Amino acid sequence: MPPRLLQVCNVGEICGGTAACAWSVTRALPEFEHVVAFLSPIGAGTQAAFPPCELRRCSRVDVQLVTEARADLVLLHNTPPCQAHGRWNVPTILYAHSFTNLAAADRRVYCSRWLAARYGASVQDVCWQGVPRPPQNPRDNSPKVSELVVGRLCTPDARKWPSDVLLFYRALAARCPFVRWEFVGCPRGLREALFGACGGRAAFWDAGWERRALYGTWDALVYHHPWLTESFGRTVAESMRAGCVPVVDRRGGFCEQLDAGGGCLCETRDDFAAAIERLREGDVRRTMSHQARRIANERWSLEAFGRRLRGRFHALATIRPKREAASVARLRLRAPH
Repeated sequence: MPPRLLQVCNVGEICGGTAACAWSVTRALPEFEHVVAFLSPIGAGTQAAFPPCELRRCSRVDVQLVTEARADLVLLHNTPPCQAHGRWNVPTILYAHSFTNLAAADRRVYCSRWLAARYGASVQDVCWQGVPRPPQNPRDNSPKVSELVVGRLCTPDARKWPSDVLLFYRALAARCPFVRWEFVGCPRGLREALFGACGGRAAFWDAGWERRALYGTWDALVYHHPWLTESFGRTVAESMRAGCVPVVDRRGGFCEQLDAGGGCLCETRDDFAAAIERLREGDVRRTMSHQARRIANERWSLEAFGRRLRGRFHALATIRPKREAASVARLRLRAPH
């Protein structure tokens, strides 16, 4: 029988929270049987994306959940202490995605070096996410384009779409009239004002798991937030795998994602505008697109993610007490080669 992995996510929407990472885990570890539990209602998009995995709705993580799932290993995603009850005799890893109060576990891993540093943890405890390979960008071969397509794909959460973005895009649209802007996940109440800020050169898409296909039609992904720092940019990794060049804030996990190139780190509106202007040149755009794809395939493929996860599981199996020998033995069968 294959080992069984139980993951626990706070949010049941695959377009927000940690469910997207949990999905990647299920695809990166095909040798496991997967059970994914959610501490909030499970959205239709989540139900459609996860099969053949077993999905559960729960109010907390406890011995009953772990027992019913027949788990050999538990992976908690940002689970708070108030929703983890009791002690279960199964090896448990806490995957930290943000700086917050987290439940106890046998081992903790972090989604980025930036986040690990905030916790005072070692870089050895970092485990970057993996993402699927989106459709590839076909625009690499144009020497110079009259119009760039620049997108923003973000969780449909008002906190991720502050009113400040209106000033930001108004300034960029004035400086870069050759850009057509596309927005995924923008709240409906903001769309009319954002459309006007972009001079009418904008299109809007509701959030959806399938929207990742748009990376293959965009020249660049732009992300700026005036006050929210991202621990890790999943959208950055996804866009790079498609050859879509990320142009993002010089903050948080973005810095380590682009430390070898493949995108642009920006501090001011002028930086963002200048980066977009450079991408009009075919040689620049083609070089950065190819570089982005190469780096992302090395770092954030599902295969690379699987190797990182197996390494963490194997390390965990060496520190568990003997009373949990059965689960440990099953995990050791899956040690990295």
